[in-house]
Amino acid sequence: MVDLPALLISVSFLGDTKPHHRRRVLKQAINQLPEATRSRVYGLSRGTAEHEVDAVLGPNSHTVMVGDEEVHVGLFTEVARINHSCRPNAYYRFSERRLTMEVVAYHAIEPGDEITLSYVPLETPSPVRRQYLKSHWGFDCTCPLCTGPTPDLDESEAWRQKIKSLRETIANARSEGFYHDAIVMTEEWLMFGEWDMQPPLMAAYYDTLADLYFLKGDMVNATRHARMAVDEWVRLGSVDDEGLEKARVFLGRLLLEASDGRHRRG
Repeated sequence: MVDLPALLISVSFLGDTKPHHRRRVLKQAINQLPEATRSRVYGLSRGTAEHEVDAVLGPNSHTVMVGDEEVHVGLFTEVARINHSCRPNAYYRFSERRLTMEVVAYHAIEPGDEITLSYVPLETPSPVRRQYLKSHWGFDCTCPLCTGPTPDLDESEAWRQKIKSLRETIANARSEGFYHDAIVMTEEWLMFGEWDMQPPLMAAYYDTLADLYFLKGDMVNATRHARMAVDEWVRLGSVDDEGLEKARVFLGRLLLEASDGRHRRG
């Protein structure tokens, strides 16, 4: 699923502009949208803010990075309709190149099942997550994970903390040259993610392994995982082809080096 922003607002504008002027500018921006888009914006559920613009934007906008790490607030009217779950079956990612929000399934979603997203990072501890959802979004979470058996919630929390720690340790191991350890931990990352039903994006996962095997000097496994990364990016069919382009360039580099090596040996 791909959604274009109805509004894309610089955080510096929101912070530096007087409230009454900010609301007037945003109101004018909404009213200048095509009628169908404007209707979708005003048809969104609203928060408790006094002014209409604030009530619409508050619970429906997402923070995204655009150009030189500048923070913006984006209003994506279709993505805004997707409900929260602490164990979602999909996730979203913003394309800076295309200015689009893409929703991708974690796993197969059966016909009739609701598509859900997590409004907060998955590794956020449960008490912090619930407090944030209440204060920012105005609801008490009643998703299956939060209302299910306590041992299930505790187990999920433990896996997520392990995954968070693993990702940090993998980055440190790579920077310090412990490539074999980083590879082992990357494979554990996939295993733990699958156990919690929140696996990593497989294209990016294979990219990571291809890079680590290359740094280790294992060209056979580096090439194998680079091919798998390209295949996964193609299968994903993203409107943003940056990931696919990078994977293809990296695979081409590996194949060229392998060819040069054979010629030198010959």
